[in-house]
Amino acid sequence: MKFGLKLWSINTDLIDQAVHLIDEKVFDYIELMVIPDSEIKPFLLDVPYIIHIPHEKFGVNIGDPAAKEFTLQKINESITWGDKLNAKYLILHAGHGSIQHATDLLREVSDSRLLIENMPKVGLGGEAMIGYSPAQIEEMIGDGDMGLCLDFGHAVKAAVSLGVDYKEYVNGFVGLEPRVFHVSDGWLSGERDEHLGIGEGEYDFGFLMECVVSSKSKMVTVETPRSVQESLADDMQNVNALSDISCQA
Repeated sequence: MKFGLKLWSINTDLIDQAVHLIDEKVFDYIELMVIPDSEIKPFLLDVPYIIHIPHEKFGVNIGDPAAKEFTLQKINESITWGDKLNAKYLILHAGHGSIQHATDLLREVSDSRLLIENMPKVGLGGEAMIGYSPAQIEEMIGDGDMGLCLDFGHAVKAAVSLGVDYKEYVNGFVGLEPRVFHVSDGWLSGERDEHLGIGEGEYDFGFLMECVVSSKSKMVTVETPRSVQESLADDMQNVNALSDISCQA
């Protein structure tokens, strides 16, 4: 199993700590969110990268026809970052709005590294998200080289919205052979995304880590919060907890 550390491209103060944790084999790669108008230079390092394209919070939304030009611009900027950092994958939120528009837009993007991340059914602002079901992800990916980034928390929240068993629902995504997994904890009583630290919610991580262990990829990005923004101590604690669980899976 390979664990990824999530950073934003404005987290330049965490670079030295991040490189140290990769050197010490605590993490295996950095998943770097490209924040608009940030600089790539501090991240031109000899470490493995995955790129996360900016999402709805930054105005990027493949499901919104009005945002098409801006969205394509930011996707292409992230592809450039991916080229310069030799990134293995580029991850893109499915977003909200029109699944047909999202699918059409994706046909205009030519990069075999692109992974579509599944969404909860309901966004943080109450948006009607797309890409919240395996069938929708299959439709968006199509027959090309694109793949799936399975966000466990998003899948669980979609299952809560739909009133179905979350483990069966997650297995539907696992059947699409995800190339990267996102992991965090959360509660089963609400449908809004939470991203809690491992063990702070109700998710069955024995089950979730077994999903990873049984997959071909085994790349897991830890998407948990930091109580101190200038420290990666919480990230270390969360990845250690996942390592212990995965050894038992």
